[in-house]
Amino acid sequence: MVFDKSKISEYLLYILSFSFFIGKSYKVVAALIVIFFLVDVIRKSRWDVFKDPIFVILAIWCVYLFSSALWATEFISAMKGSLELFMWCLLYVAIKFTLTTKQQIENFIYAQAFVILFVVVSAIMQFSIGFNMFGIPLEASRVTDPMSSSRLFGYVFPLWIGFFGAILALKGQLSKNYILYGIVLIGMLVALPLTGSRGPLIILAVFLPLIAWMSPFRKWAFIALGGLLIGLVFIISTTPVLQERLKTLAHPFEDQKHTRVAIWLVAIEEFKDNPILGVGFRNFRHRQFEYYKDSFESHEINPKTGAMAFHAHSPWMDILAEQGIVGLSFALTLLFVIAKTIYKRGAVVMIGSMGVWYSFSILNSGFSLSNGRWSFFMILSISFFAIILNYQKIKEEKG
Repeated sequence: MVFDKSKISEYLLYILSFSFFIGKSYKVVAALIVIFFLVDVIRKSRWDVFKDPIFVILAIWCVYLFSSALWATEFISAMKGSLELFMWCLLYVAIKFTLTTKQQIENFIYAQAFVILFVVVSAIMQFSIGFNMFGIPLEASRVTDPMSSSRLFGYVFPLWIGFFGAILALKGQLSKNYILYGIVLIGMLVALPLTGSRGPLIILAVFLPLIAWMSPFRKWAFIALGGLLIGLVFIISTTPVLQERLKTLAHPFEDQKHTRVAIWLVAIEEFKDNPILGVGFRNFRHRQFEYYKDSFESHEINPKTGAMAFHAHSPWMDILAEQGIVGLSFALTLLFVIAKTIYKRGAVVMIGSMGVWYSFSILNSGFSLSNGRWSFFMILSISFFAIILNYQKIKEEKG
């Protein structure tokens, strides 16, 4: 078989998902994808790819974040952070305009399915016998990533749940593909609660019935969803640690009073002092001691010991504190464009947007644009949305 150099970016996209769980290797793979894509753009003069409305918003937003170095205390941090975010925006363009045919998108879907099943099998094995195939032990009755004690997949699986949910809602798939994608989706829904993650539960409650309703096999989809719920109730009822995690949802703000809520109060103080422009991109961490009050009673921020929070633990609090009303306007414009596209394209694309609404959720305490890893997944959620949009258009044209 002859190696096709023109498809290097496509091949690297298959590798990208494997790299998420191997330290920071995803940054190297993402950078290579961007480089090869830009070389191809220059060689073929494909300048029209940069006219994509979402990319235009993101690019101008990044220019604003870079310019925040003018009023930021740590201006180097603002500039480095904005350049890193811009690279993720270029990755979005690379993904959208690399996967443009039915075969390319389906090959990408198969690659995602393989990675997900690998993680799911590792998680179920770890939960069942106490350790996974790499010897990583179960921690406090909660499963971890395949090759480390972190729980990254518990936070990012909702991106793939919306992605595969949308694919399952599209008509005209081969029966074997429906079975494969269904197994992948159910596997994620089984593995996710085993991590003890609570953040995705609300958005899953909204999107899962919609996925089942839109499925060409609606009856079987609801039966599978009911069986899944019964199975999860059994697992949670026999696992005290998971029960305790879920009990905190009854009083979420009281449970987070000394952690997330205290950090949000600091972010609000920063916003109140700089409502228009904020304190500068990636400067929440550098300015938090100036705005912290003892009455916040934070367990994570302590000026005396130097303990600090590295971001505001909420996409919107993060934006308000560091970017002010100007940054908020960019975020709302971005989501408006996505919502407008959903309105025009229908329920399948809405399901495919689940990852976007999840990663930009006001109560999502993990994701923020000022954190390199989490900003990567926020832009990736938009990339998955774009893939679903491309795939639906292709299916409609062929139909």
